[in-house]
Amino acid sequence: MVYNTEKILDELISKISEMNEVQAIGISGSKTPLPRAGEGDIDIFIYCDMIPTLEKRQTILSQLGTKIQESKINIFEGGHWGTGDFTLINNIETWLMYFTVSETMDNVESILNGEYPDKLDNYYYPIGRCAMLRNISILYEKNGFLHTLKQRLFEYPDKLAEILSKYHLDELEDTEDLERAVTRKDVLFYHFAMDIAIDHFLQALFAINKTYFPSRKRSVDFIKNFNLKPKQCDENLLEIIRLGSYPEGIKQSFTLWENMVNELKKIEAN
Repeated sequence: MVYNTEKILDELISKISEMNEVQAIGISGSKTPLPRAGEGDIDIFIYCDMIPTLEKRQTILSQLGTKIQESKINIFEGGHWGTGDFTLINNIETWLMYFTVSETMDNVESILNGEYPDKLDNYYYPIGRCAMLRNISILYEKNGFLHTLKQRLFEYPDKLAEILSKYHLDELEDTEDLERAVTRKDVLFYHFAMDIAIDHFLQALFAINKTYFPSRKRSVDFIKNFNLKPKQCDENLLEIIRLGSYPEGIKQSFTLWENMVNELKKIEAN
């Protein structure tokens, strides 16, 4: 029997919300449309006074019976993604990530204070958590936690923009690896060094435009809507990558890169 994915998700959220510990539930991005199998996954963020026991969470998933194809409890515990359970809804990977309200508030405040200016292990961007929470779709709320948090994140702090733009522009001063790759016409080494440099460039660009950097996904779409950016920024980034993909184009790629970085520095200075 085939069940409607949205109805199953609604039932799952309803059952989770009945646990006394749960204060709020949100979904990353928008609930509609939900992805189909193979197109993406569903990320559900659950905020609690304390994390419900493994047994309670197992019971919730067991109650769905054949409406889900698979479930696993406590796949991960602690760290950037909280305490995580997994289930398949119509073969769509669905992640249930539990956090405490107190740790979430502490984490957000430390990020907004500029304590985590760069990515951490395995390309986790702390600032990306702020981007997610600012745009999270609220599925359930008991005492207004997520609504209050979204309001807190609505305006990008001036001090944070200053800290992040300075940090990443300073990092762009180190061009030693890029220059060596240009001299050697070493495409793979250039690609490695340029990937690091582009990461700093993007984070500086987002900070200057007071936009929480979500991740490396859909960067070009964001850049197209920015007011403060080097001329032809999105086109030139793609051209830099294209030219750097073969030995004879590396020098031209690096020249274009230097010009764009210098232009970003001038924008930041003004």
